[in-house]
Amino acid sequence: NFNMKESSSPKEEDGQDGRGESSAIEEKLESLHVLLEQQLQKPEEPKAESAEEEKESELDRFMKLLYNTMLNNEISEQYANQIIDEIEKMNKPNIPIDYVLANIYQKMILKFGKPMEIMPAENGPKVLFFVGPTGVGKTTTIAKIASVFSVGEGKKIALLTADTYRIAAAEQLRTYASILEVPFRVIYSEDEMEQALEDFKEYDFIMVDTAGHSHQNGEQKEAMSRFIHSVEEQAEMDVFLVLSATTKYKDLISIADTYSEMADFKLIFTKLDETSNLGNLLNVKLHTGASLSYVTYGQNVPDD
Repeated sequence: NFNMKESSSPKEEDGQDGRGESSAIEEKLESLHVLLEQQLQKPEEPKAESAEEEKESELDRFMKLLYNTMLNNEISEQYANQIIDEIEKMNKPNIPIDYVLANIYQKMILKFGKPMEIMPAENGPKVLFFVGPTGVGKTTTIAKIASVFSVGEGKKIALLTADTYRIAAAEQLRTYASILEVPFRVIYSEDEMEQALEDFKEYDFIMVDTAGHSHQNGEQKEAMSRFIHSVEEQAEMDVFLVLSATTKYKDLISIADTYSEMADFKLIFTKLDETSNLGNLLNVKLHTGASLSYVTYGQNVPDD
C-alpha cells in the first residue's frame, strides 16, 4: 500500500484553511443542534413555567447533555468538569444555546493548541526520536512522516533504528528506507549514534526508531534516557511520544509520566480509525502539557 505520490502530511489541520475548519465546525454545530432539539423536548406540564424558569431549565438540561456527551467520548471527569465550569462562569441570562455550544468548541480547540509540526534545524540535521510502548505503530508512523518529507518535500532523510530487540521492526524500517531510497542503519550504542551524526551531517532529518520497552522497567528507561540525551550537545533534536488512541486512559497516563522523566516530548496519536472515542487525546494533552503534533488513522503509507 505504499503510495509514492505526493501526499499531504497526516497532521491535523491547524487552521491554514480557515474555510475548511469553519465548515467542519458549522456541520458539527448543525448536527448537534438537531440532537439537542430532540433531547430538550419535554412533555407539557400542568403547571406553566415562566419564561425565565423555562430558559434556565432548558440550559441546565443542555449543560448536563454536554457533560454526558464528553464522558461518553471518554474525556475524564476532571477535564469535563473543568470545561463545564469555565462555560458556566460566562453564562448570562437568556444566553443562546448555540452560543454556549460554540464556546465549548472554541475552548476545546484552544486546549488542544496549534499542532507542532516538525521543523528543520537552524544548522545541520534535526534528529527526531520516536519513543513509546510496543504495538502502537512507531515504525509505520516514521515511514509516513519520512515519505512526506522525502518524496513530498525533497528533504534528505536518514532512517536509523535503535530497536535491536525486534528484528522484524528493523527489517520493516529497512524496507521503507529501500523504497524511499534513503540511508538506513542499525544503531547499537551511543558511539554509533555519534558516528551517524557525523556521516549524515549534510542531511535535513535523521529519524530514529527506538525499542518499545515496558514503561515499568527502570533499567531500560535509564538506558533510553542516556541514549536520547547523548545527542543534545551535537545536534538539534525533538522527541515524539507515540501513543495509540485505543490504549486505556490509566495506562496512557502511566506511560506519559514515565517518558516525561526521560525527555520533553511532543505527542503523536495513532490508530484513530480503531476507536470511536477520542477523549483520550484531550486527556493526555491536558495531563502532560505537551504539544500534539500528528495523528494517524490507518496502515497506508503515507496517506494515513
